Amino acid sequence: MTLSLSLVLAFVLLGYPESSHANQQDLSKIQQQIKQQQQQLSQQRQEQNRLQQELKKQENSINNVLGELRKTEQDLGSLRQNIRETDRQIARLEKQLAAQKQKLAEQLDSAYRAGLNPSVIEKMLSEKAQESDRMYAYYQQFNRTRSELIESIKQTQISLENQKAEAQQQQKQQQAILNKQKQSQSSLQKTQNERKSTLNKLDRSIKQGENRLDVLKENENSLKRSIAQAEQRAKQREQQELAAYQKKKAEQEKKSDKPYQPTETEKQLTRKTSGLGAGKKQYALPTSGSIANRFGSVQMGELRWKGIVINSNNGAAVQAIADGRVILADWLQGYGLMVVVDHGAGDMSLYGYNQRLSVQNGQFVKRGQKIAEVGSSGGQGKSSLYFEIRRKGTPVNPLNWVK
Repeated sequence: MTLSLSLVLAFVLLGYPESSHANQQDLSKIQQQIKQQQQQLSQQRQEQNRLQQELKKQENSINNVLGELRKTEQDLGSLRQNIRETDRQIARLEKQLAAQKQKLAEQLDSAYRAGLNPSVIEKMLSEKAQESDRMYAYYQQFNRTRSELIESIKQTQISLENQKAEAQQQQKQQQAILNKQKQSQSSLQKTQNERKSTLNKLDRSIKQGENRLDVLKENENSLKRSIAQAEQRAKQREQQELAAYQKKKAEQEKKSDKPYQPTETEKQLTRKTSGLGAGKKQYALPTSGSIANRFGSVQMGELRWKGIVINSNNGAAVQAIADGRVILADWLQGYGLMVVVDHGAGDMSLYGYNQRLSVQNGQFVKRGQKIAEVGSSGGQGKSSLYFEIRRKGTPVNPLNWVK
């Protein structure tokens, strides 16, 4: 019942005739107050919507920056491994160079001790000495060994210089990546601070409007609509992909006159999933932690939890409980960064409040695969995961399936 209708009925019950001029004035004042209050509520709702959009932008930005940081961490890990290998190569080449120089020194020393001092070597190189087969052969052997050693030293020195240049280049790359990482971390901190400010404003706005229950209800309805739309898009996409696959298969078989060998993605596309099965606690929780809110417990007023909330560490891995395909990976009001996985046969699993998503719409996922990171998006006060299972569109107790 609206406030204006309640007030009118109150006047009637109090026995004030509506035809009374005084009462008409009073009613006019009340209607004016109602109008002002409605305008105020409308402004509050507009402000809440604006803040929600701001929150969405900030939390999506955090998701993107975290993605960049994870990529930077991987790049740094690979580069550091390459640097370690280059250092090992440099150490090996330096050791090899030292051994080659030592060998050349020993050869020259041996020649000196054998009497091949400069005057003797000069005689060996004379025409008279070269007429002697024995002296000529000895000269050739000595010269060949020495030349090979000098050439090997030269090649080792070239390799060593190349490795050192590579090491310098790797150090520059590492510094560039570290600078990028520092910028990303600074950007992340700035956005997190902005998000905190937005959450405080949003919380004050909802309290002033005293419509927290209405907001929660709207969030639930919005989630239901988003899933329905995602299902429709996924169905259309699958039909298009199957049609493209059948066409490709027919063309390839006609061309080669051999059975077509589908790709792994095509195998997943044509493989029918049978859902989650009967609830026998056969799956692991999507993340480690303690259950804060259970399915069916009171959330606010007559509103009850449609899933469970798992308190967990910020950044902890969120894993798909079973094989399936992502039909939604997006930010949703009240649930933040959300992943919805379709397991077939009308079964779905939902994962919300994440700080970062690791999968995209249309992606096939395996049981135990990381799909997100635990966070507090959607306006949550602490790090946790919202987890829900739906069977033919109806939320069911996920604790029947997970342990």
